[in-house]
Amino acid sequence: MQKIIFIIVSYFFSLAIFGQYNWSSLDNAPYNGGKQDGIYFVNKDVGWVVNGSGRIYKTTDGGENWIQQKNSPGTYFRSVAFINDQIGFAGNIGPNYFPGVTDTHPLYKTIDGGNSWAPVTANITGIVPTGICAIQAVNENVIYAGGRVGTPTVLLKSTDGGNNWVGTDLSSQCKMILDIHFQTPEIGFVFAGSNANIAASKARILKTTDGGQTWTVVYTSSRNYEIMWKASFVSEQVGFATIQSYNSATTQRYVVKTTDGGNTWTEIPLNNSGVREFGIGFINEQVGWVGAENGGYQTTDGGLTWTTANMGTYANKLSIVSNSDGTKTCYAVGLNVYKLETNNLTTSNPENTKKKSDLVLPNPVKSGGLATLSLDHLKSKIRKAELLTMHGSLVKTLFDAYYEGTRESPFMFYFPAVEKGTYIVRFTDEKNSVFSQKLLITE
Repeated sequence: MQKIIFIIVSYFFSLAIFGQYNWSSLDNAPYNGGKQDGIYFVNKDVGWVVNGSGRIYKTTDGGENWIQQKNSPGTYFRSVAFINDQIGFAGNIGPNYFPGVTDTHPLYKTIDGGNSWAPVTANITGIVPTGICAIQAVNENVIYAGGRVGTPTVLLKSTDGGNNWVGTDLSSQCKMILDIHFQTPEIGFVFAGSNANIAASKARILKTTDGGQTWTVVYTSSRNYEIMWKASFVSEQVGFATIQSYNSATTQRYVVKTTDGGNTWTEIPLNNSGVREFGIGFINEQVGWVGAENGGYQTTDGGLTWTTANMGTYANKLSIVSNSDGTKTCYAVGLNVYKLETNNLTTSNPENTKKKSDLVLPNPVKSGGLATLSLDHLKSKIRKAELLTMHGSLVKTLFDAYYEGTRESPFMFYFPAVEKGTYIVRFTDEKNSVFSQKLLITE
């Protein structure tokens, strides 16, 4: 066997051959012939799907069967949210962006579980938005709605359960609003683009601590052709969001993560395929999914590593419900509607886990030192290895089969000269399985 010079070492060995959460397609769910945009469940059984053809659908049996509640040609429903099983809201993206959209009412309300819907335009004071891309009911009284993709940028707020609204212009801080998330009625975020021209836009996040009266920019990407898309928070401190890139000149794509309540955000590499990201959803600080045009991605280590997930294509929005027994029920809408229940987890095979002495020697490693990595027990070749910071930022690609071909083990490598500290090494094998481990680099 040919031996190639390579290195990787582990300080606290944590090999993770990921188990898979089983998403299943809901065969009777709405199908629109293209990406569908909005989904919301008030509990594991009752939920709604909205799409760009002006249709709203409802299920009361966990997605087994659906009824069409509204059919409004010329309306592009992009978002939906409910206070309870009766009172809810649906956002229309509005005219002059997508072809065929003529409806000028940005927001609709129902008080009978979706059987009938009425526009709320007459109840808006201040700035009336052209369209709505995101809605959140923080509680039964406070609701926010924001939009839109392609400009203009307006945030709506209601403090009386959606009866009356005030619109605020945010164009001085961003030019597109794609998603919103509020931790409390006062503390919240806008996920946006910095420019109406996508070629000049950078992904941007704004934060407010006073209910939207003032805003602070807490993140702006360094690359053009980017906008924020969707966000998911699992606590007041930890949240994630997708960056949607339209840059065909680069292939690396990113997710951003916060662990300090959204004051700072760290970029986490998703993959290097040039995929366009859409929805995102996490069930805890470690386990989550990203929808994309070519299918989904799953992480079980807080975004450090990702594997493919069978959640369909173009999953634009996820709705995650906490059940009384501690489990979660997750729904994802894209080209089709998919469902996942967390008690369907198939755990990792313990036979795949080896002691650290079986994998890497020596332990730890010196910067620029030599070590041996043995992965014979995985029964596959390695096609990529990357060095990451503990926050998930790429430091260096150690090996890439695109340029060098796959590598059999054992093999050795002189480690690059980097600052001492604890790092993550992420491996991808020829079957696209991904696993990672911590490593300590000394002087």
